[in-house]
Amino acid sequence: MLEGNFIFIVVLIYSIRNCKLSRILNTLMVIISVVFFSSVCNAEPTCDSPAFAVENVRIDEIAQTGTKARENGLSKATSKAFNRILTRLLLSEEDVSALLSKAEAQDYLGYFHIHNETTLARGYLGEIDFCFDAKEVRRLFRQNGLAWSELVSPPILTIPIWREASGAIVWSENNNWLNSWNEHSKTYDGLLSFVSIKPNIKTQRQLREDAIFAEEPEILKLAINAVGASQLLTVTAEIDHYTTIPVLRLSARLFDENASPIATLIEQNHELNGTKNIALLFEEFQYDLISELEKFWKQQNIILPQSDFAFRAYVTVETLSKWRSLQETLSSMPIVRKVDPISLSDSKGLIQVTIAGSIPQFTANLNSVGYILTEESDEIYISEK
Repeated sequence: MLEGNFIFIVVLIYSIRNCKLSRILNTLMVIISVVFFSSVCNAEPTCDSPAFAVENVRIDEIAQTGTKARENGLSKATSKAFNRILTRLLLSEEDVSALLSKAEAQDYLGYFHIHNETTLARGYLGEIDFCFDAKEVRRLFRQNGLAWSELVSPPILTIPIWREASGAIVWSENNNWLNSWNEHSKTYDGLLSFVSIKPNIKTQRQLREDAIFAEEPEILKLAINAVGASQLLTVTAEIDHYTTIPVLRLSARLFDENASPIATLIEQNHELNGTKNIALLFEEFQYDLISELEKFWKQQNIILPQSDFAFRAYVTVETLSKWRSLQETLSSMPIVRKVDPISLSDSKGLIQVTIAGSIPQFTANLNSVGYILTEESDEIYISEK
């Protein structure tokens, strides 16, 4: 689109130079040029590696001058964003603290994009996106002997269920349990990708609340397919009034893409004796559950600093451009250290791939970029989905 606009401007300028310039045409030329170059300059950059991006960091800084406030605010925001990146990728809080004590956030920043900013006489307000240099951050991890994970999970559909004596409640807007999960999804900033269903009349008719609570496979699968999720997480809460002291019962169940149960992840019982309010118990349960899920996901997709493993694979390549595209895609994967071509013919090629991990981890990374790995007669093949 931009290339077409540029050609149009060049043709317009050339035509104008070869005729009598009128004030109208001069004005038109200036307007079009300004619009075109403004669109180029205002194009927002995109972070190539989503795991290394931090969006919408807000700054509200006060100093002796507006300039100093801006400088201090940007520095603090960069450090805050870098902290979030390390927390997201590293396996423990101890690893995060160790790196923060020796690494400067500015040294690993790829770029930042300012959405909006206001500089006052003694203050600065801003909203900024950050993208950190993935290669440099990975090098930092390896130099310090730290394992990490950066693969973002496929979508996980979360359905909160509040159970009462009259039955299960899923779609009610007055459901505090549902609202607490909606608020959590707005602030969550890890590697897990949570999605939800926005209820409407059609949704409520197709996905009946009693059927969801009863875990009817056809209904759960319908919900999963509605948002293109790979897994379903049901989180259930109820207050048991048939005890001496009312008890809040919380549980979480995980299902695969076919609505088959994988596991009961966590179960908690809390006496409502006045020491903690329900909102705080909801929050603590969410933290415990997400922490366990994140720990499991990171361990499954861990990248070790000194665990290189090399293997050979055949790839289907019809054109030289497709070969280059595949090579660039593989080289950009976090788990891949090196891609070496062994042989290349008209229809296929043989490559050696060096990875920092295992074949199952490589396969998961490969699926996330639109390719699959298959094995036939002890030979490995990589092809498009």
